[in-house]
Amino acid sequence: MRNLKDGLERWLFRRGYVHPEVRELVRNQVVLTALVCAACLPFSAVSTAAWSLAAGTLIISLNFCSLAKFGQQITGYGNKREAIAAVLVRFYFRLALTGFVLFGLIVWFGASPLPLLAGITTVVVNFLVWGVARHAGSKTHQTLTGKEA
Repeated sequence: MRNLKDGLERWLFRRGYVHPEVRELVRNQVVLTALVCAACLPFSAVSTAAWSLAAGTLIISLNFCSLAKFGQQITGYGNKREAIAAVLVRFYFRLALTGFVLFGLIVWFGASPLPLLAGITTVVVNFLVWGVARHAGSKTHQTLTGKEA
């Protein structure tokens, strides 16, 4: 298992995911996508929900990987206007493309909307697990007393 993790880390690093935390999030999303697709594969021929869940997971994973890679690149922009324009153009392009793909899956291929949405929420699960693991692994924990405000 360790060799698989290290191999995936090296593969992602060669693909341009140089920031360790970004690479960890992308790695976790790739593994989560592989697990969901492997779990759905045996049922995809008999259940629309199974392939819809896998499709939603694939869509959000591709979207997230694209966003993560671009997020690392945008920090190198010297001109703020150029950086903002690049972010907006990519955001709206990705939003339109994702909307078109979701529309096509639902209308033309008969995907079930709820499993599709459940697949899309896998990125939220990834972030929650990553955040909890980081918080649990930190040496200091802040206790809230109510006096912070």
